[in-house]
Amino acid sequence: MQRSQLISIAAAIGIVAVLVGFYFFNSRTPSAAELPDRMAGALEGVTTVQGRVDVTQGTVTLEQEFWSQPPTFMRAEVDKGPAGFQGTIVVLDEKEAWVYVPSLGLVTVADRENAPTADSGRAGTSYLETLAADVEAALRTSKDVQIIGDEEAAGRPALRVQLFVNPADTPFGAGQLTVWLDKRFYYPLAVEGDNGFRLRFQFARFNQEIDSATWVFVPPPGATVRRVEGSQ
Repeated sequence: MQRSQLISIAAAIGIVAVLVGFYFFNSRTPSAAELPDRMAGALEGVTTVQGRVDVTQGTVTLEQEFWSQPPTFMRAEVDKGPAGFQGTIVVLDEKEAWVYVPSLGLVTVADRENAPTADSGRAGTSYLETLAADVEAALRTSKDVQIIGDEEAAGRPALRVQLFVNPADTPFGAGQLTVWLDKRFYYPLAVEGDNGFRLRFQFARFNQEIDSATWVFVPPPGATVRRVEGSQ
């Protein structure tokens, strides 16, 4: 066998070894200390999320269809829940946030580019839009993170994690938070907090094409449109 052939084979073996090592590193369960960085890296591979999600606060549950194209596009449509919430639609794009509440006949439009920041958060955002970032922030600031183990969520392999939340740094409130992270993309498939907040995807699909018309909202005839202007 010629020297050049040996070199080519050795190089190929080296490439395979690197790829195998990369696969095993990313497929093994991370430690609690590694988890935030592993989550951040995996989330970079998420281009879209689609699914159906149940959100519960206390005794009220809203079932919603959900579409997201990080970092700026999101749509959620409530089709089951108390009468006052049914039919509610939230649409976010680069510039504006639209919220339509049929029971009030009201469309509220917020300026996302120049919206002021308040204690409750930045106007024109949604907890569904910032869910992954909020969970990552909670993992980074928590002093007590425990990886419980593998447990399915939304029909997908997931990693169950428990942590105690610093209420000053996240929107989840003080106390214990349990999250189920998709084992491939580390996207939160379920969240349960001590304050009665629960979010759980019935199903979730990643990186499938979403029609750009999804991010367009046209107020229905007769609805009152109220614009909330921001200031820099």
